[in-house]
Amino acid sequence: MDRKVLESDISKRIWITRYFMIIGIIVLHLPPYRPLSEVNGPLFEYIKAFLSHGVFRAAVPVLTAVSGYLIFKSKLYLYPKKLIKKKFFSIIYPLVIWNIPFVAFIFVVQKYNLLSHEFSAKLYPFEPMAWVNALTGLTASPANYPLNFLRDLFVISMLSPLFWQLIKRAPYLGLILILVIYQFNLEGPLILRNPMIVSFYLGALAANQEWDLKRLDKYAPILLSVFVTICIALIYFKIENRNLFKLVSPFLIWPSMSLIENSIVGRFLHKYSKNSFLTFLSHGPLILVIWMVFKKIPADLPYLVYWIATPVVTVIITIWINRLLHKMPKLAAILLGGR
Repeated sequence: MDRKVLESDISKRIWITRYFMIIGIIVLHLPPYRPLSEVNGPLFEYIKAFLSHGVFRAAVPVLTAVSGYLIFKSKLYLYPKKLIKKKFFSIIYPLVIWNIPFVAFIFVVQKYNLLSHEFSAKLYPFEPMAWVNALTGLTASPANYPLNFLRDLFVISMLSPLFWQLIKRAPYLGLILILVIYQFNLEGPLILRNPMIVSFYLGALAANQEWDLKRLDKYAPILLSVFVTICIALIYFKIENRNLFKLVSPFLIWPSMSLIENSIVGRFLHKYSKNSFLTFLSHGPLILVIWMVFKKIPADLPYLVYWIATPVVTVIITIWINRLLHKMPKLAAILLGGR
């Protein structure tokens, strides 16, 4: 296959995979959270657990591997100043900006006791470190809690020049070193989501070593079956430690995406994939607002209605907001980190 065609195919799959995983993150974050150990009851509870404690726990490893691949494919790691400037604008700006309104909202709600909802962030009375974390996720989850992914992604991206030194000299020994760092948490509080460092390095390795990213496509049905079987086992045996699952999931998810790439679902995902970052940034507050509204509805609607409708409504709203934003390109550039 022609190199340009191949790169176009890879780019298309990256967009599809990224959007699919972010929609999955919406499902994963739907309130209320229920620990895996407490899952028991009707079939729906197991389906919900299968997706939220199984399938979409692969989202962060996959997205992190994609980020590592893109940074090393663009060779951005060779230009540390450019890397810092670009990632500060594309990651830190949105991280802070999209936390500001949520922080203000939580502060007002807690100060005047407006809602009974229990927020993870305690912003009243004022305590400086609580506000720093709420805005940036420096040492704990930010107010817009899904954005803790961006905090770790920025830190790992800044480590790209160091990863390059490993990959340049001894790529696979470097992988072993990264696995040791991950296993014993040697980076300490620097990276809060520990497995991300391995996923990022694997993505970097794939780009630098020019792995054939379509090589496993012919095994896609088998790999998808393996992935589903693992997810079922996680739920059936109530396995809380999913670290090994997170490490292998990119190798199972990536080729599996070839099965939907040219389907109606794949075409939809590709068409609207440029909404993916906005969807990620805004889905936390959106699903929370929908949850609060749902609980106030007088009719006795089953939770299943919320669970099915919310991801659909969130995707529709974010598509509409994205269209509106891009009519104001300067504002869109600030809010979306130049995307």
